[in-house]
Amino acid sequence: MRSLVGRAEKAGCEAIVVTVDTTMLGWRPRDLDLGSLPFAIGEGIAQYTSDPVFLSMVAARPTGVTPKPTVAQVPSVVRAVLAMARNFPGDFRANLRSTLPRAAVQTFLDVYSRPSLSWSDLAKLRAMTALPIVLKGIQHADDGRRAVDHGADGVIVSTHGGRQVDGGRAALDSLPEVADVIDGRIPVLMDSGVRGGPDIIKALALGASAVCIGRPYAYGLGLAGQQGVSEVIANIIAEFDLTLGLCGLTGADQIGPQVMVRR
Repeated sequence: MRSLVGRAEKAGCEAIVVTVDTTMLGWRPRDLDLGSLPFAIGEGIAQYTSDPVFLSMVAARPTGVTPKPTVAQVPSVVRAVLAMARNFPGDFRANLRSTLPRAAVQTFLDVYSRPSLSWSDLAKLRAMTALPIVLKGIQHADDGRRAVDHGADGVIVSTHGGRQVDGGRAALDSLPEVADVIDGRIPVLMDSGVRGGPDIIKALALGASAVCIGRPYAYGLGLAGQQGVSEVIANIIAEFDLTLGLCGLTGADQIGPQVMVRR
């Protein structure tokens, strides 16, 4: 963790965000139906496989015995081995002959989820960095209060896209009580479901300091790279500006509970 935090500082990151609602992964039927388990083939873990401390852990890992696959499993195993070799740093052909790509995936799966994460860990993280520390996944007023008490510099009210607990309360419904208890002492951000300008106005009206944008920027990135992300952000800002005007407002500082009506 100390190595990752230090690299984030050197890369110019402006905050450390601790995701507190995925200390273990939820039951995700769609991922299971699609076989969408990218981490298990080394996709999306480059921040780990580029880290020298993580790689030293991989190198020290016992090789172990690989179970022999059945005939039906062979195609899937071959695809997984090829993907691991392709996603691991270095020469693809050398990776195919190495045990390190598979060991890197196993090591990542060992350290990624951590059910033992607790409030006391914030003090350990604070000792490692002077960057602001933001807690993502806050949904309850008590946790908002404790975040302030334990020295968090901000919180993000979030449901992790709703994939963690089926039927859980929406972030927008949790936002007012968290914002009320924090009462302006630290910034309260919100994500989950922010797709356009009106969503931003709703969040600000219910107490958010700002919002985070998840899927829309990913869609733009997938379609047109950096230019796609720029277009997505520009469009959201334009819609936000127009919606302000349609609400009879001339600035974000005028947004308050008066723009919302409870049914």
